Amino acid sequence: MNQSEPLHTQVTITHPLGLHLRMSKDMVHVANQYRATITAQNLTRQSPVVDVKSILQLMRLQARQGHTIQLHAQGPDAREALHALRSLLETPPVVPSL
Repeated sequence: MNQSEPLHTQVTITHPLGLHLRMSKDMVHVANQYRATITAQNLTRQSPVVDVKSILQLMRLQARQGHTIQLHAQGPDAREALHALRSLLETPPVVPSL
């Protein structure tokens, strides 16, 4: 696989609160562990393409439950970055017991 070849994946937001601030913070934290350039776009709302390493840009996605997000990555560790982000977004939310 050519390292400069861009990769992409699509993820449907399942969390009832959508892509909320805490999840966005976690995405930025994960994304910044990789050298790849990583962008996202909300395909459901046709949002602009944003930098996943910026929490302010991620909030522009306005992604809600059921929305489909497309992640793009390009760089030496693009595959690993997309896998980590996809895993984060697909992890079911933890609901505290009362």
